[in-house]
Amino acid sequence: MLGCVMVSAEYLKFSRAHGWFEREHGKLAELYDSEWIAVEDEGIVVERDKDLSLLLRKLRERGLDPGKLFVGYVSKEPLVAIL
Repeated sequence: MLGCVMVSAEYLKFSRAHGWFEREHGKLAELYDSEWIAVEDEGIVVERDKDLSLLLRKLRERGLDPGKLFVGYVSKEPLVAIL
């Protein structure tokens, strides 16, 4: 028996935004190098800033919930993370 999985519209938007961000990263880097961007849905950048804290503040001031948006850092340079 297969279970039925219900997915919210918000999750679908977030998932499309994330996929678009990954696919279009090269093009986004030309437009938003060294900036954080908030993506509402596939192809919809709603805000940007070089400072993550300022970006989050701008989103909240506009009545947007950062937790419901895909927020990612865009850079022409490869990122290295040591965890």
